[in-house]
Parts: sequence; structure tokens; C-alpha cells
Amino acid sequence: MDFTVKHLQNPLPELRLGPSQPGASHKYGPLSNGAAGRRSTLIEPERLKDFGEEELLNGDVRVHETRMVEAPEIKLMDPPKTRRLSEFRTVPRPPLQYLRFEDISAAAFRIQSGIQKTPCTYSRLSKQYGMEIYLKKEHLHYTGSVKERGVLYLLTSLTQEQQRKGVIVASDCNFSMAVAHHAAELKIPVFVIMPSGCSSPRLRIYRDYGAMVISYGSTSCDSQNHARRLAKENGYLYLEEDEGAVYLAGLGTVGMEIYEQVPKVDAVVVPAAGQYGLLAGTAAAIKHLNPEILVIVRQNKESLEILIRNYISNNSNFFALSSFLERFFRAGLLLHF
Repeated sequence: MDFTVKHLQNPLPELRLGPSQPGASHKYGPLSNGAAGRRSTLIEPERLKDFGEEELLNGDVRVHETRMVEAPEIKLMDPPKTRRLSEFRTVPRPPLQYLRFEDISAAAFRIQSGIQKTPCTYSRLSKQYGMEIYLKKEHLHYTGSVKERGVLYLLTSLTQEQQRKGVIVASDCNFSMAVAHHAAELKIPVFVIMPSGCSSPRLRIYRDYGAMVISYGSTSCDSQNHARRLAKENGYLYLEEDEGAVYLAGLGTVGMEIYEQVPKVDAVVVPAAGQYGLLAGTAAAIKHLNPEILVIVRQNKESLEILIRNYISNNSNFFALSSFLERFFRAGLLLHF
């Protein structure tokens, strides 16, 4: 196939062949690679068709040995350093503790003389709903709260040295009231730090229980910080409601009493609020005694939405929330809201 190349007004760009070769020549003029100080030579278009093997054989064009040179290593920029969300948390979490039925049984034995065994009474709701319904009367405790169970077992589990130094709380809640009452009963020094704006009747309740009440700050945060400072300076034990195994074991005694008081119980409805300690302790006891008993978790919709948002923000992904909810169902718990 023939190609026709037309001459242009502007000359074609210079064709450069390999590195500079001194002495290389062509019958139409010396060859050049365009190096400085050398005269460039254009190859005429009509010569393109036969410029090749014949000229190579005549020695007009020198072909240099081709060597494969390994390409230099390309160094990419290091990716930006990332940090997990958990690395930004400055408050250390306590080590994970497991709640055993043996702990709940030991708690029931230790607190039996200091806690009233509340009854399970037959409810008139039974006729309305067509089933036997019993209500556990936990409001009959001295402070009116089930949290007395966990608090008493927690206080009796302290060392003698810690009992001698005393305990301190800084929140106006059922937990603090239970601490004030049972610490005074056990002759343990107890201090309650409250904001200065707290009502006088509430302060009087703590004083009547036997606690030393100190007003400090304008907010609960101020009172809590002051309580922690006093605890560090004087050796007091700062107490707040948590998910420790000792506290949960005391709350779990509710489940043992329900199992004893209601024969052939099919399901137990537990309110889920606060730290979910009552739910954890009751479910642990009930499921150990009879795995077939259904534990229904009663949770209002607003609180559950807050729980879900907090859990997602703390764990950064929805899969963590899924595993959280899955633990309820694996344990045989039914969420209801």
C-alpha cells in the first residue's frame, strides 16, 4: 500500500534518533539528535518508505544495545493518620465483670437481715386481662426503692478500712437515699454533697437518715466534682450507681424471690430505666433458675430512642447497636415499648 505525503509549508519536526553519536552520518547529511552545537538534519518525506533495513546494513545508522533498567521505586505519600473514637475518651472504663448466679445467691444470704422480703401480691388486673398477674411490692422498702438491695450488698462488701473511712455521694436520687440510710445503719460515715439550690425538705430527708449533708455549687456537676475532690483528699469512697457485679448481684435477689413466691411463673415484666441494673440482675437470676421463663423488658419509646442514639454515637457504627440488641434476644429477653 502506497502512502502519499504532501509537503507542507512549515517543515516537519525534527526526527531525533537515540543518544548523540559522534561520527554518525547519512548521505544526505550528518545525523543529529538535536544536541546543542550540532546541526539538525531533516529526513526528506520521500525517503521514509525505504529508510530502514538497507541503511542499517550499510552501517549508516547505529543501533545501540537496549538494556532493561528497573524503574525506580515510587514512594507514595503516607496516608493521613486516623484515630479511633475510643482514643479520644479520657475517662477510663472499669474492667468487664460477669454476674454469676452464685453471686446473687450470696447477696441474698448476706442482706436477708437488713432488707425486707417484699411480697408478690395477686393483682385485680388478672380479671381484666384474663391471666394471673402478680405485682412485686418493691416500694415497701424503707426508702421506697429496690436499689436498697444492691446498695446494702455493696456496703457490706467493703473492707473494714473503707467502712471506717466512710463513703460519699453527690446526687439526689434513690441510690443516694439508699446509701445514706444503710450506711448510717451500718455505722459507716456517709457524706452527701448537694447543690445549694436543693430544696430544704430533700436535705432534711438525708439528715434524718443519718448522713452529713454539705451544700456546694450551683449545679449537680459542681457537687460531683467537689465530692470526688473530698474523696481523694480524705480517703472516702465515692459511690455512684454503676454496673458493677456486686451491685447487680444485690438487685438480682428480686428475681430469686419472684421465682420462689410465684409458682409456675411464665413471664416476668421488668421496667428498664436508669442503668438497667434491675433488668440485668433479675434476668440473670430468672434465666438461671428456669431458662424457659420469658423476661419482658418494658421500655418507653423516648428512652429507647435516647439509648439507641447514645449507643451509636459511642460506638460509631450501627453494627455495635445490632449486637447490643442481639444480646437481649439471645438471653431470651423480649423488648417492649
